Amino acid sequence: MRVMITRKRVQSTLRSVSQLALFVLCIALATTRIGLLAHELAGHGGTAVALGAHVDQVHLFWFAGGWVHYQLPDASVGAELAIAMGGIAIELVVGGVLWALGRRLVRAIGAALVFHASWYLATGAAHGYGDGIRLYHELGDWRWLVATAAGAVTCAAAYGGARTILGPLASTIPGSPRARIAGTIAAFAIAGGVHGALAVGELAIRHDRTYLSVMTSERTRVVEREAARWEAQHPDATAEVREDQRAQLEQAHRTFPFAWVLGAAAAVALVLGARKSPLTEGTKISRRMLARAAIAAAGAIAAVVVTGLWIAV
Repeated sequence: MRVMITRKRVQSTLRSVSQLALFVLCIALATTRIGLLAHELAGHGGTAVALGAHVDQVHLFWFAGGWVHYQLPDASVGAELAIAMGGIAIELVVGGVLWALGRRLVRAIGAALVFHASWYLATGAAHGYGDGIRLYHELGDWRWLVATAAGAVTCAAAYGGARTILGPLASTIPGSPRARIAGTIAAFAIAGGVHGALAVGELAIRHDRTYLSVMTSERTRVVEREAARWEAQHPDATAEVREDQRAQLEQAHRTFPFAWVLGAAAAVALVLGARKSPLTEGTKISRRMLARAAIAAAGAIAAVVVTGLWIAV
């Protein structure tokens, strides 16, 4: 009898974890895909058009990011910064509105948008990649002030989002508090792993040099340039010598690991928020909720695919 009861409990827990993982994955896909459209089209593209630019290229990945190319002759630094920051700005605005006006799940989605935007701003400005490349060069050493301020917003969003939603989500898993914590961590790990695998796999298949270049940090770009210059000057160098030279360049251009520090701080904020998130007994993820989340995810992905095909025509 005990074996049967234990087996039923395990099966019930595994089913609940699987349902939670699928629910989180669908919500994440829907949020990131709609966020991508808003970021690239309304944020970058809309700002560029408003400033008189001609948008001539838009590339959207189904599961990863994207980029917008525009032409604006004699563009001022202010205009270029405005276009570069347009995507982040719209995510912050939409995320803030959802947080202020929405209920529990909607507030958590708003916090996720703010988290992503502020993380992207902080790490981009600190390391010189993505939308933060221009900020990195224009601000000089002042970039650390911007990165730190944006990082504080990232931690606040992590805390607020975790406090809002993790307790109710953990309540969908039966068992002891430890089982609920472990089950919630497992569900998020599965959802994050699937989402990440889809993005990485697509990037590998649809190899896009522009995107890879934009998402490369300034440190890496400098090391690559100097390594290429050195190799051109020493064409007879052996592979071992070239590797040693590259290692020296990487050591010479070491930078403060801001992204890692911010990641650790955000993780602490998330844990603190989770500890304050109350459990709501009786909470379940119904088939109807799963169906709605799946439809939202499929619709958001379809919107990205159709938009990308329409723009390419």
